[in-house]
Amino acid sequence: MTRRSNQTNDALLKQQPNPASQAAVLTDLYWYVQIIEAGGFSAAAEQTGVGKSSLSRRIAHLERQLKVQLLNRSARLCAMTTIGEQVYRYALDVISSLESAMRAAQESTDTPSGLLKLAVPSAMASWMLATMADFQKLHPRVQFSLTLEDGQIDLATQRLDLAFTLDAVPEMSSSIVARPLAELEMVIVGTPAVLARLGHPSTLNGIPDGALLTTGTPARPAPWKLVKGDKTISHPALIVDSSQTLLSAARAGLGLAYIARHTCSAHLAVKELLPSCQSEALRPAKLYAITPPHKGITSTARYLIDHIKASFSTALPDGVRVI
Repeated sequence: MTRRSNQTNDALLKQQPNPASQAAVLTDLYWYVQIIEAGGFSAAAEQTGVGKSSLSRRIAHLERQLKVQLLNRSARLCAMTTIGEQVYRYALDVISSLESAMRAAQESTDTPSGLLKLAVPSAMASWMLATMADFQKLHPRVQFSLTLEDGQIDLATQRLDLAFTLDAVPEMSSSIVARPLAELEMVIVGTPAVLARLGHPSTLNGIPDGALLTTGTPARPAPWKLVKGDKTISHPALIVDSSQTLLSAARAGLGLAYIARHTCSAHLAVKELLPSCQSEALRPAKLYAITPPHKGITSTARYLIDHIKASFSTALPDGVRVI
């Protein structure tokens, strides 16, 4: 081999990523995420058992490697810069992929096992708990971490293996798959006293927003979804953050609620709540399973989805239809 070819090879090697450097960056990214999620160096040191000075050195090393400033530091404040926020989101994806790879290795047998982290809307919480209990009887080596979430889902940020959502499907991307599972019949309900006060209405025409209950936030109250078009509620009597709280508010007589039938069927059966505005055609809510792409979904999550589909063939909650 000539001296010129040796020099060429040396130059090419210098252009290649350094595996040792990349490994160090991955480690530093992990500690960066721990610091952000803990809320600062001191809290992260307390939670992880790693010294504050060691964590500070790791972040300083990461900033040198990336050639950017990730954090604005002061005596009392540790806040991400704009590029720091971007790096944080990429780091979450990296760590999530690493965790998925580790779980895939652990689940190399056909037996579901390990921790499954999932989120479910509060309207489906009771159903999901019963489903989890049945699944765990079949697969006792599975453990669950369950979060109730009625808003938008972000698998990477929330570190979830699987999520279920009603209509609130994340923006489609190559990083998630949304699988429709079922439709939920929606109803408008209220106590006998509320319906009497409103004159037992058959439609929503003329009913003030102040007699209606909804979910969402004060800035963005959730509309009621009608076949003829969404009913915008600008000034509801009450805005809550979960379907279970919405049900409690309706039972307390605070107003009319737009809610999944299966959530309130027991209260309808004993006439604690009554259906209202029955001339209005309501759009059903769709239940989706949100997962990573095929290669990223864990075998345990896949087993649970299959178990849910099988359970639908034998027993469905009131007002739920398989799609």
